[in-house]
Amino acid sequence: MAKIAIVDSQNSGISGDMLLASLVGAGANEHKIIDSIFACQDFLRGSKIRSASFLKTISHGFSAMAFKLDYTDNKHHRRGMEMYRSLGICCDSLDLEQRAKVFALECLRTLIAAEAFIHGEEIDHVNLDETSSIDTFADLIGCATAIQDLKLFEGRIFSTKVAVGGGTTTFSHGNVPNPTNAILEIFKGRHFILCGGQVAEELTTPTGAALLVNLASGTISYYPTFTPLSIGYGAGQKTLDHIPNILRFIIGEQPMVNDAYRETSCLIESVVDDISGEIIGNLIEQLSAGHVKDIIAIPGIAKKNRPAHLIRIICDQANLNDVLTILFRETGTIGARFQEIRRFILPRSIVTIPVNICGYDFNVRVKIARGLNAEATSIKPEFEDVKLIATTTAISVKKALELVSAQITSKINGG
Repeated sequence: MAKIAIVDSQNSGISGDMLLASLVGAGANEHKIIDSIFACQDFLRGSKIRSASFLKTISHGFSAMAFKLDYTDNKHHRRGMEMYRSLGICCDSLDLEQRAKVFALECLRTLIAAEAFIHGEEIDHVNLDETSSIDTFADLIGCATAIQDLKLFEGRIFSTKVAVGGGTTTFSHGNVPNPTNAILEIFKGRHFILCGGQVAEELTTPTGAALLVNLASGTISYYPTFTPLSIGYGAGQKTLDHIPNILRFIIGEQPMVNDAYRETSCLIESVVDDISGEIIGNLIEQLSAGHVKDIIAIPGIAKKNRPAHLIRIICDQANLNDVLTILFRETGTIGARFQEIRRFILPRSIVTIPVNICGYDFNVRVKIARGLNAEATSIKPEFEDVKLIATTTAISVKKALELVSAQITSKINGG
């Protein structure tokens, strides 16, 4: 059975506190989360948390969990990258796995990048206003802690359509229509479907949107086949007309067909534009030594027309932290995307088959992949063994490969 989760925001949208409350409602450890939230104030100068709690509430007759944060903050805006660095230090001080830290940082980077684009500023210089307070840190750190506690980084997470509301919203730069520019920028180019909500208010906040796009793989039109195990209901701060202001978070298990042929892996991607080919080669060598299933560096052109490489890595979930540690250490990159992927893998085996080439006897290791009907679909001799045969018999590697392949195919097909 595979773990699966669904973020259901099609009715009243998503905010950071709604998602956090729904995760606690679904079973995340409340005390761990509150402890991590209180730690945030030590890394954001000028902020002080008076209290943080999760309380039962009622929204239009439906019971839900609400997150209440009482704090003071003597700053009304902060430089985005200063907050990013502070959040990184905060994550390091907590008992967070590498992937939980990356998740929190990527959520904040998503917010910063959206604001930079909207205001036409460099990402290193843009200021944050509404998302610059300690409550943003509380949402990001709290959700990262909760998702780690629920072991959801190891599962598949999907989203329903996202209600964004209607009408206009007033904030520090004046009145803007819903969805706001920040919401549109965060979802731009991603596999999510937005829908106007049932009220003329902002339903999805920038923090909620940033959390969602970094947590879920995209929008599903219908619930998949699965068994629900726990459900959390997170209430928002607003009282909406006619509808409950509740986010639903469902955790369940999904049956896996042909388990023998399927596996769950992690896909990690990072763009690097300031390192040499030697460093990339060294990274590939280090990660290829048992940490990854596949790694490739794809050359391209990044922003400002800078030559860059997209590092794409596939690894087991158990190796994710080690792979991220090596990636950050060896490349100096400050961010990486990762997601769970499903791979369809044919069963494989390695056998040793005797062959006679040019009067010499050799034992050749052969990798055999078999299809769904158990027939051999791929027969591949170990290349190092073929090279040894070519050297010993003084023939070309190409000729040795042809002779070896003919003999092992004959022997395998002949039983």
